[in-house]
Amino acid sequence: MDLPAPMPRDPDPGTTTGLIDAGPASTARTPATGTTPGTPWTTPDGGTAARLAVEEAEAARARAEARAETRERLMYSGRLPMRTGPYLTGTAGRRRLGGLDAARGLALVGMMAVHMTSSTCGLTTLPGVLHQAHGRSSILFAVIAGFSLGIISGGREPHRGDRLVRTRLRVLARSAMLLVIAGLTALLGTSVSIILGFYAAWLALALPFLRWRPRRLLVLAAVTALVGKAVVIALPALLTALGMSPYPVMVDGNAALVDFFVIGTYPGMVWMSFIFLGLGLSRLDWSRSRNLWRLVAVGAACAVAGYAGGWAASETVPGALPNSFHIVSPADPVACTTQASSSAVLSSSQWSDAVGSDGSAGSSGAARASEPAGASEPAGASEPAGGSGVSGAWPGSDQPVQEPGVLDTLSSIPAALATAAPHSGTPFEALGSAGVAMAVIGLFQLVSRRLRYALAPLAALGSMSLTVYCGHLVAIWVARDVDYLASPAFFLSVTAGLTAFAMLWLIVFARGPLEHLVHVVSVRTTRASS
Repeated sequence: MDLPAPMPRDPDPGTTTGLIDAGPASTARTPATGTTPGTPWTTPDGGTAARLAVEEAEAARARAEARAETRERLMYSGRLPMRTGPYLTGTAGRRRLGGLDAARGLALVGMMAVHMTSSTCGLTTLPGVLHQAHGRSSILFAVIAGFSLGIISGGREPHRGDRLVRTRLRVLARSAMLLVIAGLTALLGTSVSIILGFYAAWLALALPFLRWRPRRLLVLAAVTALVGKAVVIALPALLTALGMSPYPVMVDGNAALVDFFVIGTYPGMVWMSFIFLGLGLSRLDWSRSRNLWRLVAVGAACAVAGYAGGWAASETVPGALPNSFHIVSPADPVACTTQASSSAVLSSSQWSDAVGSDGSAGSSGAARASEPAGASEPAGASEPAGGSGVSGAWPGSDQPVQEPGVLDTLSSIPAALATAAPHSGTPFEALGSAGVAMAVIGLFQLVSRRLRYALAPLAALGSMSLTVYCGHLVAIWVARDVDYLASPAFFLSVTAGLTAFAMLWLIVFARGPLEHLVHVVSVRTTRASS
């Protein structure tokens, strides 16, 4: 006589196995007539309920293993994942922060406006409004980059142990891919200062800080913003005095470290403060609206303090270039300039933009011509005398620019820091623009909770930011023989086209094309190492 199999233990209490439930509903099937308590009842086909339960449990485990195998295969597959959840939630589902995507999309629109339009001061014309994106849009993008780094490393509960090692490997792989993509887009030869390579270096440098607490990260961000610009000014002069050269003699890539962190267009000694800020914010609780409103309030206060402090310092510090503010846009952009300084020295990036190899106006001369000193990147504030160590002549002039000594450079630091002008890198600009970034992130996250689809165009751009950024560079390269700076029409058409593409793409797919490429490379790197 066959003995009945023993009753299995429920592998997951509180769940349904299909035939026998873990709750009171398990009494729905009654024993057959004639059975005694404590003995298995017989089903019409002669089997036992216990045996059927075992088979069902085994089938459930097999289905779970098959689903896990499918998820793993899709994760490492080169095939683009199809959208399965709500629109614009990607592969994260409803946990995705739609407001953060929208803020990233706004930063992209601002960066495209800077690259594809001429600008003026004031707020009564479209070029004047678009000019407000100078500096602020790239800083907003950097803060969100730090925030995203915090999310993929665990958010409020940072990864530890083996999981932290895998996360760091993924970030390193992503940084390597960003360097490759930055090199390829640089081959287009546009006048845009491509920021992707800088991001790659900053993300790699941030890896040792992934386990830091929010308070320490925010303090580190403040200290970096406070001293970063002074280091950028003083270090090249100090190296020169020691008989070394901060500027590459040969273009062979060996000076990349100094370029990324000291003398480049976006020096990491200053911009790492925004990465640390975003990373610190990602470790806080943003599930409550009260905390988001606090973020907006703190951001607004920082913006007012930074810009007002920069204006006051520019009016009082001797030798500083006064910041000019206009409400009404003038007919002639030259009127935006309150003062020109003929004794200031251009930074290496400004010099290459302003002067070509033959001494003529550089590739972005048209853009700079409509962006006078004091409006966006005043020479005296962005790189003070002695900050760059560039020798040569001013555009259109035979007067040589002499490289000052260390003492002259150090003495020029107070005047150089007394401004909040875009891309000046001063503590005032860092405080003001970081405040704007915090306020935008908080406001957009609040709006996305109630009116998620109202931000859909910006969120679509932000969900595939790498693809959109590279796309606008390709558009500039295609229009290289067209005077697209003469009218905002080119910027508006490119922005509209990329927005429509992103929104349509994300209807079908869960991830952008370049985003998926970077994702696959990073996860396969982690898989090979485990």
